[in-house]
Amino acid sequence: MKTKSRRQFLSSAAVSTAGLFAVRSLPAWARMAPTAPIVPPLSVFSYSSVQLLDGPLLLQFDQNHQRYLHLDEDGLLKPFRQREGLPAPGPDLGGWYDNSDDFNEQNNFHGFIPGHSFGQYVSGLARAYAVTGSKATQEKVHRLVRAYGATVEPTGKFYVNYRLPAYTFDKTCCGLIDAHEFAADPLALDVLKRSTDAVLPYLPEKALSRAEQEARPHKTIAYTWDETYTLPENFFLAYQRSGDKRYRDLAERFIYHEYYDALAENHNALPGKHAYSHVNTLSSAMQAYLVLGDEKYLRAATNGLRMVQEQSYATGGWGPDEGFVVPGKGLLAASLGKTRSSFETPCGAYGQFKITRYLLRVTRDSRYGDSMEQVLYNTVAGAKSILADGTSFYYSDYNSDAAKKVYYKDKWPCCSGTFPQLTADYGINSYYPAKEGIYVNLFLPSRVTWQQNGARCTLTQQTEYPTSNTTQFQLDLERTETFTIYVRVPAWADAKTRISINGKRVEGDLVAGKFFALPRTWKNGDRVEFEIGMPLSLQAVDAENPQIVALRRGPLALFGAGNLPGKFSRAQLLAASAASQSSEDWLVQGDSGKIVFRPFAAIGDETYRLYQQVEA
Repeated sequence: MKTKSRRQFLSSAAVSTAGLFAVRSLPAWARMAPTAPIVPPLSVFSYSSVQLLDGPLLLQFDQNHQRYLHLDEDGLLKPFRQREGLPAPGPDLGGWYDNSDDFNEQNNFHGFIPGHSFGQYVSGLARAYAVTGSKATQEKVHRLVRAYGATVEPTGKFYVNYRLPAYTFDKTCCGLIDAHEFAADPLALDVLKRSTDAVLPYLPEKALSRAEQEARPHKTIAYTWDETYTLPENFFLAYQRSGDKRYRDLAERFIYHEYYDALAENHNALPGKHAYSHVNTLSSAMQAYLVLGDEKYLRAATNGLRMVQEQSYATGGWGPDEGFVVPGKGLLAASLGKTRSSFETPCGAYGQFKITRYLLRVTRDSRYGDSMEQVLYNTVAGAKSILADGTSFYYSDYNSDAAKKVYYKDKWPCCSGTFPQLTADYGINSYYPAKEGIYVNLFLPSRVTWQQNGARCTLTQQTEYPTSNTTQFQLDLERTETFTIYVRVPAWADAKTRISINGKRVEGDLVAGKFFALPRTWKNGDRVEFEIGMPLSLQAVDAENPQIVALRRGPLALFGAGNLPGKFSRAQLLAASAASQSSEDWLVQGDSGKIVFRPFAAIGDETYRLYQQVEA
């Protein structure tokens, strides 16, 4: 079996991007803008088509669903009612969410962005309804949309002296279009129309970078943190779901031309930028590509994600202190001793899942699935649960000195909004329908049902991956049917990888970093067994520091737990052995005894270290 290293993947991605898009884009004024929409070869299943089965990811989804289903509705609506001068019963939720005047960007984030994540909570609930069919969840979405709509008036009083109008409206837009699309809310599009009218007077004429905002008059520095450049994705989606051309016009108005032009020309525009929002806006570039048909935006998204991956940790996380570093200077390694805010976890994972889903659908390149998997298992799958009072997990800590999982100091931060959206998306990220069959992207206990050539088909996946390196698919078909199952062979997989159908090994070259096609006339009860060679490997934090490495097993970064020696040898790390057949722990024989290494999701309150010092 052929394999490629992570660095070979990044290099080949750059070469293939240059080959695919060898014609350099002309300035906007010198070319005719394409208008034909793009239909990706891979589609997305409806939320109801994919069901997670028992396992930690279903538990995480259920916990988030129940947490947001039981949020106090008056508390959620209170900032909107207060700022509109309406009666505002109910509790203050606290933290970032409150309407308060004691915010200070130096030391007090209480009342930072009143009501900021309301739209994301509505979106997460709408998606959860679409997954579960819970009538109580749908009814809550409808009540929240109706009550929020009652606070919206034409002058946009809510946004007077509001720090981040685009930031909050973008989330509101997402919540309303998802309430319409996934929870069949009859009022959502009208409320969105009125909400758009209300916010427009408070938005600039175009997308502004933070530097451009700082150059304009501003009340305090916090007013320069707005994210107008993320607006196009949801405006384009609003256009597609409503048919209202105004949303398309607004999406085009806020396209982040300077950033996309640089990325499309393969100029690294990331250093110094806010990490999550500048990954999030790559999804706006993809919507611009899909709707407008201009390949410049696909180049920008492809190159941008590659540049992000080139400065990612072994977990797939990125953005120490929420910023991108200058490449080639060893600054990722330097961050290990300077910060505990290594990766903005639920937000970053949400952004990563969106852009990899877009690119996977367009390119059918399985390595975007590898990237999604890496972030899933090494970051958000290990996030601490949101508590009832809004206490949230925000940053993954990769500090070299006794890192720990801790809750964020302020209640209801931004990650409290992306977390329920992300966990509701686990199912739709796992499988993709195509005309000729189905693509299996993630290896989760799950069940997907679809129509193939008019026949009802169900694929059930049973697995304990990635603790185990095997997964099994069983087909339940109403009749014999011919189609292709495409299985992702991870780029890190070794020569021990094999596929069998009904106990008989499949012949063919399973290439690491590619989907493997299984074309067949399938019958009811057919089984596919997939065994993935899952080697141990060492990944340097960056090219300038080859002696600072993380131990990996397949997709998993393994964290040294407890009291750790200052150094290991490479041979010691690569000789790690499983603690037992059923355990997630791995044991490394150090100079003074055995050291436990474990995945991020298995870490509790103990101290840990991701990166180990080895010989140069």
